[in-house]
Amino acid sequence: MIIITICKLLLAMIVGYYLNKKDVFSVEMCQKLSFFIVNITMPLLIITSLGDVEISNRGELIGFILVGAGFYAALPFLAKLIVFVTNVNREDKPVYEMFYIFSNNMFMGYPVAAAIYGNSCIFHLSMFNLGFNLLYYTYGIRCVSGQKDGLKGGQALRRMVNPGTVASLLAIVVFFIDLQMPAAVSEICGYVGNVSSPLSMVIIGANIGAYSLKSVFADDRKLYFMSFIRLAVMPIAAYGVMTLLGFSGILRGIAVVTMGMPVASLVSMGCSEYGIYARLGSAGVVMTTVLSLVTIPILLIILG
Repeated sequence: MIIITICKLLLAMIVGYYLNKKDVFSVEMCQKLSFFIVNITMPLLIITSLGDVEISNRGELIGFILVGAGFYAALPFLAKLIVFVTNVNREDKPVYEMFYIFSNNMFMGYPVAAAIYGNSCIFHLSMFNLGFNLLYYTYGIRCVSGQKDGLKGGQALRRMVNPGTVASLLAIVVFFIDLQMPAAVSEICGYVGNVSSPLSMVIIGANIGAYSLKSVFADDRKLYFMSFIRLAVMPIAAYGVMTLLGFSGILRGIAVVTMGMPVASLVSMGCSEYGIYARLGSAGVVMTTVLSLVTIPILLIILG
């Protein structure tokens, strides 16, 4: 079963890579499809995943959400510590901090977690990562833009209030008031939402195809160490922390998947948007994504 899962994920990425090389999936096409996933299919999948959720102890879920918030509160300090210890060049420190803080849970975390635990885990994953948008549109933008306070209050709030965040908050309300979604509505929404996982992996493959891998891997040697920390050390640390806190099974697995994903594509997009660190931001995203082809199968075997 694990081998089949790995093959499905790899096949989707290979298809995307092939389509990019054939000029079918251009960068512009990937951006449009990414918008479709982020704003349409993934929010629908979050809502419909409630139908398969089984949590007898609701207090445990509250604790899980709080632990996720704790992770995101601690990550900026951890990132600063790692960057300081590894003696990263002063001008590159902000983007390296983002490498350690933001993982690609939208396009890789969801498909990988769903491959292990089924679509019901999408609800858990969205709960654990509620702090992602808050941190990215405040601290993250501050890192890449050079703005002392990041986006201003109104700007940050508008960016954070997106379909994914709304769907996650709505899912919490629906779950705690025990509201049952009509079967027909769930089936219709699920029909569209279920394209999220395979399409996400196809887009990842297409994005890899848009870069020269030779130049990426010949870039800053510190990227190799960053990739090791991002893809190996952080998920192991997450496993240990969640075990110490008394979590096991799917809840512990979700935290491990979150911490074990490559650098979020939003890091590269943010660097490009503000016109600084563009090459380094892209190199970090691509290198960790390519190397995750080795680490994610290991993650699937361990958690599966």
